[in-house]
Amino acid sequence: MTLIDSCFLFTEKGAGMKRVNKRTEIGIDTIEINITGIKTAIEETELKHTRTGENIGTIKKRNGREQGYVISICLPKIIRTDNTRHFGVLDSIKLSEVIWQVQTQLSMLFNTDYKNAYVKCVEVNATATLKRPENIDAIMNLLSLMFLQAEEKVYLTAHGVKDTRYKDVPMSKNILRQVQQVESLKTKRSTNERVSWKLYNKTLEQAEKAKSKKAKSTEQAEEGILRLEERINEKGLAFIGLPLRLDKFLISQNIKRLVEQYQRDFRELFLNQYWKKGDEDFTDTLVNTIVFDLQDNTPLVTAKIHRNLLYIDITLFKKACLEFYDNRKIALQAVRRVKQSGTVMYHTGAVTELVEIFRAIVY
Repeated sequence: MTLIDSCFLFTEKGAGMKRVNKRTEIGIDTIEINITGIKTAIEETELKHTRTGENIGTIKKRNGREQGYVISICLPKIIRTDNTRHFGVLDSIKLSEVIWQVQTQLSMLFNTDYKNAYVKCVEVNATATLKRPENIDAIMNLLSLMFLQAEEKVYLTAHGVKDTRYKDVPMSKNILRQVQQVESLKTKRSTNERVSWKLYNKTLEQAEKAKSKKAKSTEQAEEGILRLEERINEKGLAFIGLPLRLDKFLISQNIKRLVEQYQRDFRELFLNQYWKKGDEDFTDTLVNTIVFDLQDNTPLVTAKIHRNLLYIDITLFKKACLEFYDNRKIALQAVRRVKQSGTVMYHTGAVTELVEIFRAIVY
């Protein structure tokens, strides 16, 4: 039984029902558009909301043969103060405001109509709020490990966190005291050349933005928000069959089609490609690795060898011990001793939380 299978919730009548993260939503974040044949003195600037004055995007001059600009517009920021929540299907009733903002900006800056703008790229994402906010760090490390084991080239942003194993060691000792914590990761374009993925700790991003503005963001920083973002390029939009001309693109039907395509891509190009391994999933690979080293080492030594996996979720170590030892009591005792040793940092329930998010996206 995989860890995914272990996340079942049974109803009172005994019918099997899989548990999902109910605070997972899918929608659009940013769209990139091209306008060509335009010559102005503008090199690069921010787009400001005409009513609130808040930043809603950027403008960059195109380099190359065609004169023009690439404009990035964050749709959620047109109707809300930030993009913690996406622009979803239900927000389609506010498309008129989005169109008015875009048309006003293009008219003021370039004296052109939005019918002359063409969509280059769209960011569609799932945003999930965790039940245990502390598991966001474990989940980010798990996802980065998953891509690396698939021999995919990924671009990581990370910082160091204090290793509690050495908390009682005098500072006079010159030892490594920080371990890597992944904040975000980006993949290269997929083999079909139409999408790429960006996964990140949205809470951390929001907190850093608030800090730069010298504002408080305590509530957001405590929430634990994970974002799983798909970047769909022109080839991907053509694959879906969406019109690229902006005035034909910004309609409610297309918002729905993008969300539905995201769900299909997440199943086929994310889960089936990176998470699933035949009848097993990626967590079984991690458990099998721990079991392999239990053959030649004590549980505590094995835990130290695989401290990065215990940091992700000590449930992985527990499952490995239950598989390795015939005696359940001995297996659980080994896990308890590792916990009590204080030599490894660990999270609990991170894998279950991630699987529940996966289910919420797909189903």
